Amino acid sequence: MLKKLRDTRNEKQRHRRLLNAALDQVRQAEMDLRREPKQVTANDVATLAFGRYSLRPTESEASDYLAAALIMRGHSIAHLPTPTDTPAIPAQREGAGQ
Repeated sequence: MLKKLRDTRNEKQRHRRLLNAALDQVRQAEMDLRREPKQVTANDVATLAFGRYSLRPTESEASDYLAAALIMRGHSIAHLPTPTDTPAIPAQREGAGQ
């Protein structure tokens, strides 16, 4: 029971911290005259999350949080790569490795 509560608390804390990292990157880009929010990358979010909170989000996870932060701040996410833009992992042939 306590482990489940602790895990839930840790998941909420991780979510909050990653979203804050993404929002901070977007806010900073809004204030910087040389940069636009659409120039913020998932790597920027992941780097800030690691530097500030010692979190290591995956690129996919950082991209999701960046998209959420951009939408929350009223920006478009049309410029972000979609999952179909990423190279596909070749399907393993049936019976391979047996």
